[in-house]
Order: sequence, then structure tokens, then C-alpha cells
Amino acid sequence: MDAFTLSIGRAGLLMSVFALTGLILAVPVGFVFQKLGYRITGLLAVGSVIVGAAIGAVSTGTGMMLISRVIEGLGMSFMIVVAPAVIAVLFPADKRGTPMGIWATWVPLGSTIAFVVAPVLVVRWNWQAMWWFGCLFAAAGWLLYYVFIKPAPVQPAGTGNSTGLEGVTGRDLVPVLRNRNLWLISFLFCCFNLAFIAFVTWAPTFLNSLRGISLARASLLMSMLTLSTVVSLPISGWISDRLGSRKLVCVTPMILLMILWPLAFFASEVGFLPLVIAMGLIGGFVPTGVFSAGVEAVGDERLAGMAMAVIQVGQNAGMLMGPLAFGWIVETMGGWQIAFWTLVPVCGVGAIAGWMARMR
Repeated sequence: MDAFTLSIGRAGLLMSVFALTGLILAVPVGFVFQKLGYRITGLLAVGSVIVGAAIGAVSTGTGMMLISRVIEGLGMSFMIVVAPAVIAVLFPADKRGTPMGIWATWVPLGSTIAFVVAPVLVVRWNWQAMWWFGCLFAAAGWLLYYVFIKPAPVQPAGTGNSTGLEGVTGRDLVPVLRNRNLWLISFLFCCFNLAFIAFVTWAPTFLNSLRGISLARASLLMSMLTLSTVVSLPISGWISDRLGSRKLVCVTPMILLMILWPLAFFASEVGFLPLVIAMGLIGGFVPTGVFSAGVEAVGDERLAGMAMAVIQVGQNAGMLMGPLAFGWIVETMGGWQIAFWTLVPVCGVGAIAGWMARMR
């Protein structure tokens, strides 16, 4: 914000354009995945992050930075489709929650690393250092993916043990896009991401401007939210498998979060810490349940990539609207308290959609 002289509203665009890319490309990425398979798609995903981060590091204005965010958003779009589809192939439905929970740590774990590393790098080498760190981190990820993720072996015809995408045609993908339950699950995830990403994006600014906490300390405080989410995700997958229910894992946390959002405005620095830890522990249950339920909603593991594309529509719509809407409410609609209260009905509507969806 300081480097490019951005207001709160315009700064939110840097987060939201990342999500806009995923929203526009979600369904096309699903078709690309079905055509190229998980290895090439995965390499494209991480490669896009490398290129986007490098462009961001050398940006001299908002326009160039926005272009870099679009490229990075493309990478996330591909990866969201790839990973759950591979898990769907490798694990049976009754044991899929745990690996989904482990994989779902990618966002909060990455966020935790960023919240901890960013203040150190920025203080010493300015903001560009964080973008170069992301570029190098992604390059290491690309190399690991290339070495360890191999092409699926070709299965003999008629074995009934497919590990690839053979036999899937464009006509097979159409019912996925018409699946009512899948879209309801996607809408639940939209509401979750709208509230959660808005909070994670703007909470450090809130702590700095209203509580007088330095951005470095606020960033470290927010890392506790993402770290607790990392802890919660694998546990939520294990619980989901044991309960045999995706609906409870998706819907119950949405209701509990409705209680926590308004408390953020009144919490002191000391009180903010247990509050964000609780948010992370509770919020970590939602992605695990959504990813597992989304794959199961289509009934065919080979269609998991397109199912995740539909889920991604909801995720990116929420990521797009959340930071923009929250920043706009803070600026023009009554300030921080109103903005925090706005997150309550968002989660309530998402909980209703999840309850209406047919999922186990």
C-alpha cells in the first residue's frame, strides 16, 4: 500500500484479482486437466507461480503487479484441480478424508510461513524480497513435483482399476456441471472463503490502525490463525472418516464461526490470540469436508478434476468478493465493526446451503 500509494479499497484488488483469475478459468481448467492429466497440469500450476512471483518482484506499479497476480492465480487454479483428483484416484471413498485433510494444509501452511518470514525479509530488504522468496520456494516445489510425481501407468483394458483419465469424454463432464449438490457445496465454500479470506487479509491492518500494534507483530499474531488451521485440517479429515459424515464437518464450523467474527472488534491484543486460534481450529474443518464431499458428489473418481473445478468457482468467488467487500465496508459503510458483523450472515447462508446439499 505504501509503495504504490494504494487505498484500502484498491489494495483489496491485489488479493481479489488473484481470485478473479481462478473464477474465470475454473471450468476451462477442469477441461484442460481432463486432457493433459495430473503431471503436466501440476507442472504448469507451479510454473505459473514461479513466473508470476518473479514479475511481481520487479513490478514498479499497480498494473504490473496485477498482471503478476493474474499469472499466480492461474497456477492456483490448476493446483486446486490437480491434487484432490490424484487423491480421489489413490484412496477409496471411506478413507479419503484424512489425505484430503493433509493436502488441504497447503494454503494455511503457506500462509503461516509467509506471515513469519515476510516481516523479517521486508525489514531487511524491502517488500520485493518476499516476492523473490515466493519465486524460489515455488521453484523448489516444481523440482520436487517433477522428480516424485510420475505419469500414471497405463492399465490393461477391462481391469476395472483405472488410475488415469482414460475413457472420459466431454459428454461425461456435462452432468458434473449440472450437479445441484455439487453447486450447493461450492456455494458453501464460497461463503466460507468470503468470510475467512476477508478476515485474514484485513485483520493485520485492523490491529495496526485501531489497536496500535506494529504490522510485524500483527503478522505474527495472524500466523497463529493459519498455524492452528494447519493442525486442524488433518484432524478434521480423520474425524470425517470416523463419523462417516461430510455434512457435519462442513456445516457445524460455519455456525460456530458466526459467533466468533463479531468478537474480533472487541478483543484486545491479548484476547485476539485465543480468538484467532479458535477460528483456525474451527475453520480448518470446512475445506476438508468440502473437498471430500465434492469428489463424492460426482460418483466417479475420473471426474474428480471437473468436480474440483466447480468447487473452485465457489472458492474463488468468495476470495474475490471477500477482501473487496470488506475493504469497501470499512471505508464507506460504517467502519470495522460493521464489516466484522457482515461476516455473520455470510456464514449463515453458507451453512443453509450445505445443509440442503445431499452429501453423507
